Amino acid sequence: MAVDFRGHPMFASTGFNTPTRFEADIYDCEVWGKIPSDIEGNFYRMQCDFQYRPPQNEWPTGFNGDGHISRFYFKDGNVNFRARYVKTARLLAERAAHRRLYGVYRNHYTDDPSVAKLNRSAANTHMYWHGGKLLTLKEDSLPWAIDPHTLETQGVWDFHGKYKGTTMSAHPKIDYETGEMIAYGYQARGDLTRDIVSYVIGKDGRIKHEVWFESPYLGIMHDIAITKKYIVFPVVARTTSDARLKSGEPMWEWDGNLPTMVGILPRDGGTKDVRWFKGPARNTLHFLNAVDTPDGKVIMDLPTSSGERDASQIRRWTFDMTTRNKDTFDEELISTANGVLARMDDRYLGLPYKYCYVGNRDPGLPFDKARAGGMGGFVTNQYLRVDVTNPKAEPGKFFVGPVQSLQESCFVPRKGSKGEGDGYLMGIASNYETLSSDLVIVDAQRMEEGAIATVKLPFRLRSGTHTNWYPASDLPPFRA
Repeated sequence: MAVDFRGHPMFASTGFNTPTRFEADIYDCEVWGKIPSDIEGNFYRMQCDFQYRPPQNEWPTGFNGDGHISRFYFKDGNVNFRARYVKTARLLAERAAHRRLYGVYRNHYTDDPSVAKLNRSAANTHMYWHGGKLLTLKEDSLPWAIDPHTLETQGVWDFHGKYKGTTMSAHPKIDYETGEMIAYGYQARGDLTRDIVSYVIGKDGRIKHEVWFESPYLGIMHDIAITKKYIVFPVVARTTSDARLKSGEPMWEWDGNLPTMVGILPRDGGTKDVRWFKGPARNTLHFLNAVDTPDGKVIMDLPTSSGERDASQIRRWTFDMTTRNKDTFDEELISTANGVLARMDDRYLGLPYKYCYVGNRDPGLPFDKARAGGMGGFVTNQYLRVDVTNPKAEPGKFFVGPVQSLQESCFVPRKGSKGEGDGYLMGIASNYETLSSDLVIVDAQRMEEGAIATVKLPFRLRSGTHTNWYPASDLPPFRA
């Protein structure tokens, strides 16, 4: 059967987020402005694309598309672009069959029987360089390793056979001071299990510490946070059941009657050391940072909303680790910035910090719907720099323009810099007027001055999931 995406509720017959379905190489990309000479390295970004038409009732997030990774390589003021699909077992099986074989999001009951024993991960959410491997990640499987330069797929990675969970989240954390990766998986003994596994993985890629424990209920655990002492595991009010999966629905549904449960584990602790704290239902998937305080508390910052469709705001959760008499956490508002994908200077992960960078929609800024071809429902038209130590401080602002929408940014330290926030923001801007994508580069300390350079692509990239930056010095020598 020929491929035909028309009539699917996730895609308009025309529009920016219809599947792109191509791989590409561009040498010496067009650049408007001047790329600073101290930017040398690799900007990676991931998108969920679709080689074949998904079921009609697919989860409308699009998170069940095929992993499609891009690499912008910067050197001497020039940029090369490369994009490849992650050649998972899932993608190769569907290409062989010339049709979609996998059903709706994380529901094996809806898969074609021919793929019952194949790895169903699309490896489509994030990427991390660690232990000499570039890992592409999705939380329902172990990671897939790819070549950091060619982006060719190398295969599933199980950390020298020592990773015993069946899943690994797309959001491990890297301790900048030790080089350790803090990784975890939930539903770690298979679908619908409440098992969680946590790993400390040395900078050589070898596992140093393993802990198993159970979640209070079967909820999503998309991200974690770390401090120098602890690992923080939030379980939020999206849940599932065997009955839901057997009915043919995607895995998750919002249940505002469930509490937010947060497990806190000492980084060198064991199963019996996990403490659980309870709070109101919150809709959140991604977290900013967490730190230990001198008086024995853990504070954690995150974009979160009060319900399934409420706008996110940046809030702070405080956990008192000094007493067993309190099993709830406190919450305060840090910023009304309404984006769900906030980033920071990752060199300060787990440490006291000052700034975060978040996409934001300001309806007071101009948007030219006519030039944008009628598109632009929810437009992220700004990057904001928020001072988390002073909620009343005016944020730094970058406005992208009247026909564009910004995707997740990534902080790029200035070469040789030590101070927090001394560097650049990079992120993809979707241009609805030209149906093309730009990579914008903004000075993180002078955001109001606009983009100092824009890398122009002659085509569009779909809305992405996540991004990361790795300087040339972190990776093996470049190969074209």
